[in-house]
Parts: sequence; structure tokens; C-alpha cells
Amino acid sequence: MDEMAYVETLFGHQDDVTSIDAMNRERALTSGGRDGSARIWKVIEESQLIFHGHTGSIDCVRLINEEHFLSGSDDGSLALWGVMKKKPLKLVKNAHAESPGNGCQVTTDEAKWISAVAALQNTDLVASAFHSAGSRDGSLRLWQCGEDFKSLTPLFKIPLLGVVNDLHFASDGSFLVAGVGQEHKLGRWWRLKEAKNCVCIVPLAKRTSR
Repeated sequence: MDEMAYVETLFGHQDDVTSIDAMNRERALTSGGRDGSARIWKVIEESQLIFHGHTGSIDCVRLINEEHFLSGSDDGSLALWGVMKKKPLKLVKNAHAESPGNGCQVTTDEAKWISAVAALQNTDLVASAFHSAGSRDGSLRLWQCGEDFKSLTPLFKIPLLGVVNDLHFASDGSFLVAGVGQEHKLGRWWRLKEAKNCVCIVPLAKRTSR
């Protein structure tokens, strides 16, 4: 950034790079779609760490902190990772499927395609967006990471009409921003005319402890 110039091209993924994220270290986190890998690129050392765990295309990744990250796949799974392990610390299959008491109405067969993930950095709060080609509808779900990032507990669900193509938390955690479209960001396989191409802002209130 000091020179505002091209530095280097990093090679390794065997398919399209579908998502990228970075924090303060001179590292970058990427997902390689159907090559089934997420990678952390150590720019200065000119090396990379490779992570496998999903059975489908890894379409979205987000750093939680410098040691942990979140990923979502078109196989419907959501994964928590630690940079020191090549396999997920926690893998939630059919992450948006119906489970008792959480208010979700999605069946297991429809529970496909995590289209976006987000993390409130340096906290235990993360979010995922689901899209089903069967219902052509989507939803957001907020999750709490457990101790040592070895579990994910669903908090609540927010239904949305359309495909959620991107998610970001405000830096102070006061709201969550969702980019919603009529079509999926990776291809024009279908179009949901009832939906609007828009930005949705979801206010989040901090719970005060008693």
C-alpha cells in the first residue's frame, strides 16, 4: 500500500477464488470454490496453509480473529477453523435445516448452499446466510461460537426474500448488513422476481446482563 503498486501473484487454488478476507497481519484468507480448500497466505514468508473439510464448493470465508475463521459451502455446511489445524474445529452439516425450538422451517433436503458468512471480529458472534433453490428464498442466522471455538450454537433466524449474496457486521456490532439480490452472485441459474436488489440493515441490540 505504501507504493500503491502491484506486488505479487499468489498461485495455489485449482478453481476460481470465491471469497477473500484479511485483518492486520500480512496474511490473506481465501476460498477456492470447487477445489474444496480454504487457504491462508503468508505473504512475507511466501507460504500457505491449506484447509479441507467441506464436501462441496467453499463459497465464502471470514476471519473471526487472527487465529480462527468461518467458512460456508454449497453442501449446506458451516465450519469453524483454527489456523493450527487442517480440519474444522466444528462442522455443522445442514446448518440451516430445521431443528426443534429454533423457528426454522427448512427441511434437510432443502438445506443447501451457505451463500454468505460474517463475523464480528474478535468476538464470539458470527452469521450465515442460506439459500435454497427449492424455495428460492433465504434467511440469516446468527450463531455463538463456543469455548475454544469448538462449537456453534444457533441464536435466532431472520427470514429474507431473495438471495443473500454478502454479509457484514458493523465494527461496533450495532447492526448487520446484508446484500440481497434476485439472483445468486455466482451464476444466473434462476431469478426471483418478487425479490428486490437491495441492502438490508438488521439492527442488533446488546443484551445487558443482570
